[in-house]
Amino acid sequence: MQKRPGGQFLRFKNDLLGTKEKPGKIIEEYHKSVEIFKRDIYGDNAANSNIDHHKIAAFYIRSFLMHKPFVLDIPADTKNPELCLYASLPNEYFSIPYLAAVFKTANDKFDGILRMPRVYMNNFIKLLSHYKNNIEKLEPAALSNIFYLIEQLYFK
Repeated sequence: MQKRPGGQFLRFKNDLLGTKEKPGKIIEEYHKSVEIFKRDIYGDNAANSNIDHHKIAAFYIRSFLMHKPFVLDIPADTKNPELCLYASLPNEYFSIPYLAAVFKTANDKFDGILRMPRVYMNNFIKLLSHYKNNIEKLEPAALSNIFYLIEQLYFK
């Protein structure tokens, strides 16, 4: 993303991820949300229950959209820099390689190449952008179903 117009202004906020010893906001949000979800679905058996890789991805992407680890850091003296959508919506676009990594982890035969028509990709990114701006409306279980369909239909 940094090689595209405006990408040189992108910064990643490492502190949001944290470390193994001290998790950052993204990891904390993920675990808190998953715990609530599992308690709602599995009740007393929540601690012994697992969620699938599509839900894991949905909860992490929700956390990425909520805390925005990628930010545009444009110097004040820069007048009207040329930006591409990758630079304008980096957290949304980051979801694509993240999904590929999650899918690859769940399936050794997965090749990780996205073959989604551009119009669907743009609409998916717009959907994520809408959720970033209205995070309370994002339902991770529904988003995980979208991820399942993307994996089945477009990652071949």
